[in-house]
Amino acid sequence: MNQRLPCDRDTLRAWMVAYIGGVLSLPEQVPADQTFDAYGFDSVEAVVMAGVMEEEFGVQVDPVQLFENPSIDEFVAAFASDGGGNIAGAEQRD
Repeated sequence: MNQRLPCDRDTLRAWMVAYIGGVLSLPEQVPADQTFDAYGFDSVEAVVMAGVMEEEFGVQVDPVQLFENPSIDEFVAAFASDGGGNIAGAEQRD
């Protein structure tokens, strides 16, 4: 099944900024318009974040989607409930 994450853009953006900032111990706000690698968020951390997002939002998140939408703004625009896309292969978790 294809679906969006069950939260709006602002909620998803704030969650991702807080999560990435916490993981990387960034003193300032994470720039949502820059690619993940621009501030040192690598592929291993992206895969872990996808798993945490699954737990937080109850939807399976394919880590490939983070690589295909490699900034917070791009991912949010594609997959927030009020965005335009769907998570390929996503399934609702019970």
